[in-house]
Amino acid sequence: MYKVIMAPTEGSDSERTAISVAVKLAQRFDADLRLVRVEAAPLVVETIPQSPLLITEQTLLDERLARLRKLEALGTECRAQGDIKVMTAYEDGPVAPRLRDYALKFNVDLIVMASHSRGGVKRITLGSVTDYLIRNTNIPVLVVRSSGSLIGATPEQTFSRIVVPLDGSALAEQILPEIAALASRLRSTVSLLQILTPLTYSQKEIMQPGLPWWDNDIAAADAYLARAASYLTEEGLTVSKDVVLSEDVAMAILDFSIRTRADLIALATSGIGGMSRFVFGTVADEITRKSPTSLLVFHPKQSAATESARGSSAAETLTGV
Repeated sequence: MYKVIMAPTEGSDSERTAISVAVKLAQRFDADLRLVRVEAAPLVVETIPQSPLLITEQTLLDERLARLRKLEALGTECRAQGDIKVMTAYEDGPVAPRLRDYALKFNVDLIVMASHSRGGVKRITLGSVTDYLIRNTNIPVLVVRSSGSLIGATPEQTFSRIVVPLDGSALAEQILPEIAALASRLRSTVSLLQILTPLTYSQKEIMQPGLPWWDNDIAAADAYLARAASYLTEEGLTVSKDVVLSEDVAMAILDFSIRTRADLIALATSGIGGMSRFVFGTVADEITRKSPTSLLVFHPKQSAATESARGSSAAETLTGV
């Protein structure tokens, strides 16, 4: 599945977990690993009166060479960890667009990025490199939460349990092929999850008083997850399905991932203004800010609107429903 994995780097120690995960995935998928560093154009401010500009330019050159050596050293370190092909690249320019262009040029299948936030995955907001790559590519982006246990883990231990929240939309279901390929290679178990909110129940109770709306909704959600699970089980995966009632969708997903000791939460996004049906600016954003778990975020090539217009969904395509 993954033939080329890209790991952007700034040369900081906080990236070591993400780099380690990228190496393990490259080993397991027999993929090439590309370590890419992009430097934005520096703002040169001469603070010493009458100091020659040549000194400033030489300082910048020395710093650039130091960064290049550090990047090459990282590449050598990664090669020593396993029998994988590792390439390094040093680019100049605006960071996010350069990373996107590089990923597209070299047919990158997976982007592995570090989280720099201690309290959870660093907030993915408009303007960040991570968000830019999610919105402007159709490449899965794996945002790795720093953890010492991941550094020493085997590939199979890296993401042994994956939680996949689904909301009933065609968009959300398009994460399933990515999960099937990843989980089958890493021998991960998969937990499919759908959150039902009381708001839905309240509206139905008003419109249809006295009807067992809660039983009907839970049964419908369970049947929906069963159809999605059938695709994954046909791929030889161990899959569980859960329907959770909660007023807070994001916290319910986070609580479930913590309670089940998940290593990864996987979400699909429209890439247009936010995380689609998982409520732009609220649910998905809260998950990315607060999750202690790594995230796999995928922007499918076709939006949910396009899929809906064609009268199909990922589950229909995959399972014949």
